[in-house]
Formats: sequence, C-alpha cells, structure tokens
Amino acid sequence: MNIFWKNPYLNYTKTYHDFLLDLQKESLNNSYIQEKDPYKVFLCLIKNALNNKKTILLDADLSNTELDEIGLNEKEIQKLAYKQEDLTSKLSSFKTIFAQLDQEKENLIIEIYTSGTTGRPKKIAQTLKNVIRHVKQTEKCHDNVWAFAYNPTHFAGLQVFFQAFFNLNSIIYIFDKDWKLNYNEIKNFNVTNLSCTPTYMKMLLPYVKEKNTTIKNLTFGGERFDVKIENIITEMFPKARINNVYASSEAGSLLSSSGEGFTIPNRYSNNIKISEENELLVNQSFLGHSKSLELNNGWYYTGDLVEYLDKEKTTFVFKNRKTDFVNIGGYKVNPNEIESIIKKIDNVEDAVVFGRKNSVLGNVIVAQVILLVEEDKREKKKQILNILKENLQDWKIPQLIKFVNNFELTRTGKVKK
Repeated sequence: MNIFWKNPYLNYTKTYHDFLLDLQKESLNNSYIQEKDPYKVFLCLIKNALNNKKTILLDADLSNTELDEIGLNEKEIQKLAYKQEDLTSKLSSFKTIFAQLDQEKENLIIEIYTSGTTGRPKKIAQTLKNVIRHVKQTEKCHDNVWAFAYNPTHFAGLQVFFQAFFNLNSIIYIFDKDWKLNYNEIKNFNVTNLSCTPTYMKMLLPYVKEKNTTIKNLTFGGERFDVKIENIITEMFPKARINNVYASSEAGSLLSSSGEGFTIPNRYSNNIKISEENELLVNQSFLGHSKSLELNNGWYYTGDLVEYLDKEKTTFVFKNRKTDFVNIGGYKVNPNEIESIIKKIDNVEDAVVFGRKNSVLGNVIVAQVILLVEEDKREKKKQILNILKENLQDWKIPQLIKFVNNFELTRTGKVKK
C-alpha cells in the first residue's frame, strides 16, 4: 500500500497499512492533542473522529504559561481522556473509515487555536464539514504526492492533510527550517503538490538549482502573495499551476485565484462582501463557533483590507490588515507602503516593516532587510534612508533598520512582525 507519511527529520516512514493498523488498535486517547510528532497529531485526530469525540488541537511548543493564558492545565486536559477499544471488526478498510467520517462530518468538531500574534490565542470550533469544504476526491487526484509545509495543528495544515488523506496520497513532511533537506525530499519523492506560505517559498527557492517539472500544483496562502517571486517560480516550476488562496481559521478556505487578484464567486455573493471602508466581511453562516468572534448584524469583520483593480469593483487585491497600521504621533502608518519601496532598492532581496512598542515614543517603525550580496551596512543604511526620505513623509521613516540573514517565522510559517 502507498506510503502515507514520510518524516525525514524523525527518520521514519509509515504506509497506509501501518496507519490503518494504528487506527484500529486499542489505545488511550484524548480529545486534547499536543504532540511533537505530526503523524501522531493526525492519528489522534482521526481516532477522535472515529470515536465521535471532538478534537482540540494545541501547538506542541505551547509553554505552561501560554496554556495557563487559555485556561488549560494538565488536570483540565486529562478530563477528556478516554479508552478506545479494538476497532478492527468495525473499520476493516479506508472505505469504511471515509464513509463514517462523511456520515458524521456535520457533528464532528475540531477546535483550533489561532496563532495569537496580536494577543491571547482565540479558540475557533469548526465542523469537519467546514474543514473539508474544498477537498476534492477524483481519479485525477489519486497519484498526487504532497509536500506538507504547514503547522499540522493549524487550519491550512488540516486542509492539506485531508486533501491527501481522502485520496490516499503520500505525504512528505517538510515543515522545518532545513531548507536544503526540504527540497531534496521534494525531488527524491517526485512531489506533485506543494502548499505553503509565500515566505516558505522564498526560503526554499535558493535551493532550487534546476527546473522542477514534477510539481504540477503550487498553492499559496496565509500571507499576501509576493508578486516579486512569481517570475522565478514560473521559471523554476514550469509545469506548475499557481493557486493563491484566501483562508482564515474563523471561516476556512474562502477565495482562490491564479494570481494576485481575487473576485467573489456568484455562489458566495450572500456570504462574502466588501464594506465601504474596503474591508472583507464574512457572513456568520460561513463561520466556525467562537465566543471571541464579534459580529455586526450577522457579519464578521475580518480586518483584511482590499484595493480594487477595476472601475467595476469586481477584482481586488489584499493590501494589509487593519492591525498592521502603526500609530506614530497620531499618524497611521502603513508598513506595506514602506516595504514596497525598500524592496525595489538595488541589492535588496526582501524586507519586512513593522511597529514595535517603545517606552518613550509609544511606537517606532522597524525595518528588517535581507541583502542579495554582502556590502557595507552603514552605507547601505544611508542609501535606504535617503530613498525613503525622497518618497515618504518624515513620520513614515523607520527609526531602526536591521540587516538580517533570515526573518523569524511564526508557528504558522509566516514572517513574525
């Protein structure tokens, strides 16, 4: 039977037969899942579903302090422990497993904690039906090989897993920082599908030394797509179809596009809209359940701001989040505006701009810059500041410019700001 899961970091391979045996055998399980091994995350998740138990996913590296912040401790976690009996007689094949999951998909609950980059993590409860809303099961999908480049306890990771699982595809785990090893695994296993953040792709590209004709689908999500790398991607992955996805933990996967511009499909016209302030809104019918979600007349304000590309206001791009704006002396500063200028400067490979709390000034603007080749940092800083001063008002100029080799990433694989 097909390889199910390959983990080069823990140096093991599991077949679908192995996975079936692990699902069937008697074991102690828990609705709370906090595992360092991603294989065990999905094993426990499917076991919970087959036992009609909800699942609460916790990041493996959550500290005791972070668990306390969301009201969890060992005693609370153990309250949802249970024993699974041997299921061999009930679940003889994946066909029976898929049938049971499909039958219960409206009742099975998966609770996910958002990344918490702007404060305390928030719990979102989704039905399995919502999680697999866009999963396709077709003959064309049967030969796919997936590279798994997301955190397994977050929404994007769940979507990749179920897309692969329901088609009995092989999954190669590459969500780690050894980019050379990651790309070697992509080549060695003839990966056909890679779904990742634009940041992940930018980290991977330096290790793509020759054209890859095996990958047929590249899907990007979690961040604004960086059109600067689109030409490189097209050149190095000439057979790949590029798909840009807008999704959130609150609503799941909503919009997709072959480029930077999005449109709202007619079938979603009653569920998704743009406000007069150019903010994307999602109707409560598309949302998971969370006590922290604030609704206005049945609509959830996502905080994602768009800019229209046409006079008819049908096609738009995502510009930034409302929370990205930084208050500097009463002025609202958009970091993306500063980033776009820095990225165009000679020898700049990438840049990220964000606000940082300051005890004296309240907030300061910080820019982190990656250079293509080494040069005098002091002179480069002067050049960047001069160009910014020519194009921006004084309050938009970064107070701190740092040259780095790589950006720090969040648990979800996005650039940490």
